[in-house]
Amino acid sequence: MLYLILFAITVLAGLVQGVTGFGSCIVIMMVLPFYFPLAEAAGIAVATTLIMGVVMILRYRSHIKVREALLPSVLYIIVSSLAIHFSAQVDQAVMKKVFGVFLVLLSEFYLGFAPSGSNQKKLPLLAGALCIILSAACDGLFGIGGPLMVIYFMHRTTDLHEYLGTLQLFFLVNNVYNTAFRFYRGVLGSKHLIYILCGMAGILVGVLIAGKIVDKLRRDVLRRLIYVMIGISGLINLL
Repeated sequence: MLYLILFAITVLAGLVQGVTGFGSCIVIMMVLPFYFPLAEAAGIAVATTLIMGVVMILRYRSHIKVREALLPSVLYIIVSSLAIHFSAQVDQAVMKKVFGVFLVLLSEFYLGFAPSGSNQKKLPLLAGALCIILSAACDGLFGIGGPLMVIYFMHRTTDLHEYLGTLQLFFLVNNVYNTAFRFYRGVLGSKHLIYILCGMAGILVGVLIAGKIVDKLRRDVLRRLIYVMIGISGLINLL
Protein backbone atom coordinates (compact mmCIF):
# COMPACT_ATOMS: atom_id res chain seq x y z
CA MET A 1 0.00 0.00 0.00
CA LEU A 2 2.81 2.41 0.86
CA TYR A 3 4.41 1.85 -2.55
CA LEU A 4 1.12 2.69 -4.25
CA ILE A 5 0.69 5.85 -2.15
CA LEU A 6 4.28 6.90 -2.85
CA PHE A 7 3.88 6.29 -6.57
CA ALA A 8 0.63 8.28 -6.68
CA ILE A 9 1.97 11.28 -4.76
CA THR A 10 5.15 11.40 -6.87
CA VAL A 11 3.09 11.29 -10.08
CA LEU A 12 1.27 14.36 -8.74
CA ALA A 13 4.60 15.93 -7.76
CA GLY A 14 6.01 15.41 -11.25
CA LEU A 15 2.84 16.84 -12.76
CA VAL A 16 2.98 19.94 -10.57
CA GLN A 17 6.68 20.51 -11.27
CA GLY A 18 6.17 19.95 -14.98
CA VAL A 19 3.35 22.49 -15.12
CA THR A 20 4.50 25.17 -12.64
CA GLY A 21 8.30 24.77 -12.76
CA PHE A 22 8.71 23.90 -9.06
CA GLY A 23 6.94 22.37 -6.07
CA SER A 24 7.64 18.63 -6.36
CA CYS A 25 9.23 18.27 -2.91
CA ILE A 26 6.45 20.35 -1.36
CA VAL A 27 3.85 17.93 -2.73
CA ILE A 28 5.80 14.84 -1.65
CA MET A 29 6.39 16.20 1.85
CA MET A 30 2.65 16.65 2.33
CA VAL A 31 2.45 12.84 2.63
CA LEU A 32 5.80 11.20 3.50
CA PRO A 33 6.05 12.53 7.11
CA PHE A 34 2.98 10.42 7.95
CA TYR A 35 4.96 7.25 7.09
CA PHE A 36 8.59 8.11 7.90
CA PRO A 37 10.44 10.19 10.51
CA LEU A 38 10.76 13.73 9.19
CA ALA A 39 14.50 13.55 8.51
CA GLU A 40 14.08 10.35 6.48
CA ALA A 41 11.03 11.71 4.64
CA ALA A 42 12.98 14.81 3.61
CA GLY A 43 15.84 12.64 2.35
CA ILE A 44 13.54 10.39 0.31
CA ALA A 45 11.74 13.41 -1.19
CA VAL A 46 14.97 15.09 -2.29
CA ALA A 47 16.50 11.88 -3.68
CA THR A 48 13.31 11.10 -5.59
CA THR A 49 13.46 14.38 -7.51
CA LEU A 50 17.02 13.88 -8.78
CA ILE A 51 15.82 12.17 -11.94
CA MET A 52 13.54 15.09 -12.75
CA GLY A 53 16.43 17.52 -12.36
CA VAL A 54 18.41 15.58 -14.96
CA VAL A 55 15.48 15.56 -17.39
CA MET A 56 14.83 19.30 -17.06
CA ILE A 57 18.52 20.21 -17.37
CA LEU A 58 18.74 18.26 -20.61
CA ARG A 59 15.63 20.06 -21.84
CA TYR A 60 16.95 23.56 -21.08
CA ARG A 61 20.72 22.93 -21.35
CA SER A 62 21.32 25.62 -23.98
CA HIS A 63 19.85 28.32 -21.71
CA ILE A 64 21.65 27.52 -18.43
CA LYS A 65 23.89 30.13 -16.76
CA VAL A 66 26.36 27.76 -15.08
CA ARG A 67 28.14 30.41 -13.03
CA GLU A 68 24.87 31.77 -11.62
CA ALA A 69 23.90 28.22 -10.57
CA LEU A 70 27.20 27.18 -8.98
CA LEU A 71 28.26 30.29 -7.04
CA PRO A 72 25.39 30.26 -4.50
CA SER A 73 25.82 26.49 -4.11
CA VAL A 74 28.88 26.98 -1.88
CA LEU A 75 26.94 28.80 0.85
CA TYR A 76 23.89 26.58 0.29
CA ILE A 77 25.87 23.36 0.83
CA ILE A 78 27.45 24.63 4.07
CA VAL A 79 24.13 25.69 5.61
CA SER A 80 22.16 22.63 4.44
CA SER A 81 24.85 20.29 5.82
CA LEU A 82 24.51 21.88 9.25
CA ALA A 83 20.72 21.64 9.03
CA ILE A 84 20.84 17.94 8.03
CA HIS A 85 23.12 17.21 10.97
CA PHE A 86 20.79 19.10 13.31
CA SER A 87 17.63 17.41 11.98
CA ALA A 88 18.92 13.95 12.89
CA GLN A 89 19.67 14.99 16.47
CA VAL A 90 16.39 16.53 17.61
CA ASP A 91 13.07 15.11 18.76
CA GLN A 92 11.14 14.14 15.62
CA ALA A 93 7.79 14.89 17.27
CA VAL A 94 8.93 18.47 17.85
CA MET A 95 10.28 18.66 14.32
CA LYS A 96 6.94 17.52 12.96
CA LYS A 97 5.18 20.41 14.75
CA VAL A 98 7.76 22.86 13.42
CA PHE A 99 7.26 21.41 9.97
CA GLY A 100 3.49 21.91 10.28
CA VAL A 101 4.02 25.59 11.08
CA PHE A 102 6.44 25.85 8.15
CA LEU A 103 3.87 24.42 5.73
CA VAL A 104 1.14 26.78 6.94
CA LEU A 105 3.45 29.80 6.55
CA LEU A 106 4.56 28.55 3.14
CA SER A 107 0.93 28.28 2.05
CA GLU A 108 0.14 31.78 3.28
CA PHE A 109 3.23 33.18 1.57
CA TYR A 110 2.31 31.79 -1.83
CA LEU A 111 -1.40 32.57 -1.54
CA GLY A 112 -0.87 36.13 -0.41
CA PHE A 113 2.62 37.41 -1.04
CA ALA A 114 4.45 35.43 -3.73
CA PRO A 115 5.47 37.42 -6.80
CA SER A 116 3.35 36.83 -9.89
CA GLY A 117 6.16 37.34 -12.37
CA SER A 118 9.84 37.91 -12.87
CA ASN A 119 11.54 41.13 -11.83
CA GLN A 120 14.76 41.77 -13.72
CA LYS A 121 16.26 44.00 -11.04
CA LYS A 122 18.87 42.03 -9.12
CA LEU A 123 18.47 41.48 -5.41
CA PRO A 124 20.84 43.32 -3.06
CA LEU A 125 23.74 41.14 -1.88
CA LEU A 126 22.39 40.79 1.67
CA ALA A 127 18.88 39.88 0.47
CA GLY A 128 20.31 37.29 -1.93
CA ALA A 129 22.46 35.76 0.82
CA LEU A 130 19.44 35.62 3.13
CA CYS A 131 17.41 33.77 0.45
CA ILE A 132 20.21 31.21 0.10
CA ILE A 133 20.67 30.70 3.86
CA LEU A 134 16.97 30.33 4.66
CA SER A 135 16.37 28.04 1.67
CA ALA A 136 19.34 25.84 2.58
CA ALA A 137 18.14 25.56 6.19
CA CYS A 138 14.63 24.57 5.08
CA ASP A 139 16.10 22.09 2.59
CA GLY A 140 18.25 20.42 5.24
CA LEU A 141 15.44 20.28 7.81
CA PHE A 142 12.39 19.58 5.64
CA GLY A 143 13.62 18.75 2.13
CA ILE A 144 11.94 21.92 0.80
CA GLY A 145 14.37 24.56 -0.39
CA GLY A 146 12.57 25.93 -3.43
CA PRO A 147 10.39 28.90 -2.46
CA LEU A 148 13.02 31.56 -1.74
CA MET A 149 15.40 30.25 -4.40
CA VAL A 150 12.61 30.74 -6.94
CA ILE A 151 12.62 34.43 -6.01
CA TYR A 152 16.45 34.52 -6.05
CA PHE A 153 16.75 33.11 -9.57
CA MET A 154 13.86 35.19 -10.91
CA HIS A 155 16.08 38.18 -10.13
CA ARG A 156 19.24 36.58 -11.57
CA THR A 157 17.96 35.43 -14.97
CA THR A 158 16.47 37.19 -17.98
CA ASP A 159 13.87 34.79 -19.45
CA LEU A 160 11.78 31.74 -18.55
CA HIS A 161 14.02 29.10 -20.14
CA GLU A 162 17.15 30.58 -18.57
CA TYR A 163 15.39 30.69 -15.20
CA LEU A 164 14.17 27.07 -15.41
CA GLY A 165 17.48 25.65 -16.60
CA THR A 166 19.67 27.58 -14.16
CA LEU A 167 17.39 26.83 -11.21
CA GLN A 168 17.30 23.10 -12.03
CA LEU A 169 21.09 22.91 -12.32
CA PHE A 170 21.41 24.64 -8.93
CA PHE A 171 19.03 22.19 -7.29
CA LEU A 172 20.52 19.13 -8.97
CA VAL A 173 24.01 20.00 -7.72
CA ASN A 174 22.78 20.63 -4.20
CA ASN A 175 20.33 17.73 -4.09
CA VAL A 176 23.01 15.26 -5.20
CA TYR A 177 25.28 16.54 -2.43
CA ASN A 178 22.53 16.55 0.21
CA THR A 179 21.44 13.01 -0.72
CA ALA A 180 25.02 11.74 -0.51
CA PHE A 181 25.47 13.54 2.83
CA ARG A 182 22.28 12.02 4.22
CA PHE A 183 23.55 8.53 3.29
CA TYR A 184 26.91 9.37 4.88
CA ARG A 185 25.25 10.57 8.10
CA GLY A 186 22.98 7.50 8.23
CA VAL A 187 19.77 9.48 7.76
CA LEU A 188 19.21 7.39 4.61
CA GLY A 189 20.27 3.78 4.08
CA SER A 190 19.84 0.81 1.75
CA LYS A 191 16.32 0.22 3.11
CA HIS A 192 15.21 3.52 1.59
CA LEU A 193 16.41 2.76 -1.96
CA ILE A 194 13.24 0.90 -2.96
CA TYR A 195 11.12 3.91 -1.93
CA ILE A 196 13.40 6.29 -3.82
CA LEU A 197 13.22 4.19 -6.99
CA CYS A 198 9.44 3.90 -6.70
CA GLY A 199 9.21 7.67 -6.31
CA MET A 200 11.47 8.28 -9.30
CA ALA A 201 9.18 6.14 -11.46
CA GLY A 202 6.19 8.21 -10.33
CA ILE A 203 8.03 11.48 -10.98
CA LEU A 204 8.81 10.45 -14.55
CA VAL A 205 5.19 9.51 -15.20
CA GLY A 206 4.04 12.87 -13.80
CA VAL A 207 6.49 14.81 -15.97
CA LEU A 208 5.33 12.85 -19.03
CA ILE A 209 1.68 13.67 -18.27
CA ALA A 210 2.55 17.33 -17.69
CA GLY A 211 4.15 17.52 -21.12
CA LYS A 212 0.87 16.37 -22.68
CA ILE A 213 -1.50 18.69 -20.82
CA VAL A 214 0.61 21.70 -19.83
CA ASP A 215 -0.97 23.97 -22.45
CA LYS A 216 -4.51 22.98 -21.45
CA LEU A 217 -4.37 23.87 -17.74
CA ARG A 218 -4.78 27.17 -15.97
CA ARG A 219 -1.55 27.28 -13.98
CA ASP A 220 -2.74 29.96 -11.58
CA VAL A 221 -5.72 27.82 -10.51
CA LEU A 222 -3.55 24.72 -10.09
CA ARG A 223 -0.99 26.62 -8.03
CA ARG A 224 -3.61 28.05 -5.67
CA LEU A 225 -5.16 24.61 -5.18
CA ILE A 226 -1.77 23.13 -4.33
CA TYR A 227 -1.02 25.93 -1.84
CA VAL A 228 -4.36 25.40 -0.09
CA MET A 229 -3.51 21.68 0.17
CA ILE A 230 -0.11 22.58 1.63
CA GLY A 231 -1.78 24.66 4.35
CA ILE A 232 -4.22 21.84 5.18
CA SER A 233 -1.34 19.37 5.40
CA GLY A 234 0.49 21.74 7.76
CA LEU A 235 -2.55 21.95 10.04
CA ILE A 236 -2.81 18.14 10.09
CA ASN A 237 0.82 17.91 11.17
CA LEU A 238 0.07 20.28 14.05
CA LEU A 239 -2.76 18.10 15.41
